[in-house]
Amino acid sequence: MSVLVCDLGFSSAKWMYEDRKGRIISAFRYDGDNLMVGEEALLSSGSSYLKTMEELVRFYPEFVGHCFKAAKAEGTVTLAVGLPFSYWQDQNKPGGAVPALAKALSGALVTDVAIFPQGLGGLRDYLDNVEERPDGNVLGIDIGFNTIIFTLFSPQKRQIIYGKTLNKRGVHQMATSYLLPRIKDLAPSGTFTPVEIAFLIEKGYLQYGFERHDVRKEINDAGVAYIEHILRDVQGELQAHVGMHADFDRVLLFGGGAALLKDGFPAKNIEVIVLPVPEFANARGFRSLAGGM
Repeated sequence: MSVLVCDLGFSSAKWMYEDRKGRIISAFRYDGDNLMVGEEALLSSGSSYLKTMEELVRFYPEFVGHCFKAAKAEGTVTLAVGLPFSYWQDQNKPGGAVPALAKALSGALVTDVAIFPQGLGGLRDYLDNVEERPDGNVLGIDIGFNTIIFTLFSPQKRQIIYGKTLNKRGVHQMATSYLLPRIKDLAPSGTFTPVEIAFLIEKGYLQYGFERHDVRKEINDAGVAYIEHILRDVQGELQAHVGMHADFDRVLLFGGGAALLKDGFPAKNIEVIVLPVPEFANARGFRSLAGGM
């Protein structure tokens, strides 16, 4: 049975099917009674990015339908999707949003629906490809557009020790607090919409009329500074909630925010690993987890 992954986040839906993969921008727009999503929604005014968990769950079936089309999936599939860790943990119960979403995503072409906590996928992807399973704990940090999900995992016990979703963090905060001050001389308007920020980071340049300014170095520098800040915050959270058991031997960075680190992350006294093609790490892990069902 083939596995179709559709990992929807606040910036894009990452899909994987057989040897193909792609992304669909998490934008939507109503045109009368019709709902458009992805690049098509950005073609005219009135478009919006997904901003809340309620919107994420409500529009998930629509994005999964587009993932089916983009992947050119044939026959029946096992569908693997993800939700932010804290929300998944809170809503994975009878009457919660997780079983409700599984029901909404079921259909004639979907034999099984697996809903995983985002963050766990990246950890699974790393453990699938490491030569020797680590003895100590591993800290996975999934840097999304509007969230940061950190997961402290014990490879030996094969269990999550602690995890949490930090809302209103991630690439958007990195851009507004760390990147825009670095490029303020190049940005006369001084402010950007979420759609413009996503476009700026994706393309790596600012353009005004006939002038184009390469800001890839500034994006990388902002990413390093922001992740150093996040690591301190996460360490504080772990000390507060886990205490003596908050130790870890290595940190895994993945998600769209980790993809900004083109030159890697300058580790100091602990091993920090940016996973290959980090924006698809969760999707690869979900495919592996679903394949073992």
